[in-house]
Amino acid sequence: MSLATQAFLVSMSFSLLVTIPLMRLLYRRDIRLFGKPDLFPEILQRLVDQMWSLVWRRRRCQDIISQWPTFLEELSVTVMAGIDVRSAFEICSLKTHGHLKQISDRTVLKLQSGASLAVALESMEKEGVEPATRLRATLVQAESLGTPVADALNSLSQEYYILQQQRFESRLNALPLKLSIVTVLFLLPPILVISIAPHILAFFDATW
Repeated sequence: MSLATQAFLVSMSFSLLVTIPLMRLLYRRDIRLFGKPDLFPEILQRLVDQMWSLVWRRRRCQDIISQWPTFLEELSVTVMAGIDVRSAFEICSLKTHGHLKQISDRTVLKLQSGASLAVALESMEKEGVEPATRLRATLVQAESLGTPVADALNSLSQEYYILQQQRFESRLNALPLKLSIVTVLFLLPPILVISIAPHILAFFDATW
């Protein structure tokens, strides 16, 4: 038997020694013997569902946030061209895509049915578009103070551009830590097994 094969067998044995007790702990034998409900598949299914829901919400939020500064900038330019805010919202909603497009289409339908822009933006908030809260507050404040709506929208879009850049920089700064965790978890154990296993096998094969 070659040295590489022996090292592979040692690494597989080590993996089995770690995996089998863990599986016995998670999937206890007495649950099956006494006819009690098997909770392991149910817990695993709930865990997978929660993880998938979390990933889906995070991806949906990132999709909306990535389009929101451009949407506000286009809304500001459209209002600056002399179009009212309701019509500008309907026009700019046509240029969105993904999850924001679906929510914007439903919001436009409410506007066309006679709802005010504040009520329509409130419905966007309930559907998970958190930046709509800031947009509604900005429009109400601009209307009450008499400030130009286009300037307020432009300032708001610049704030979200800066916020998006800060989030990108924070994710970029966290990348070395994530790579180091992946390296420690997946690369170092095989290297240690391959480097130590031949010495262990040579120790056991040595004649005394």
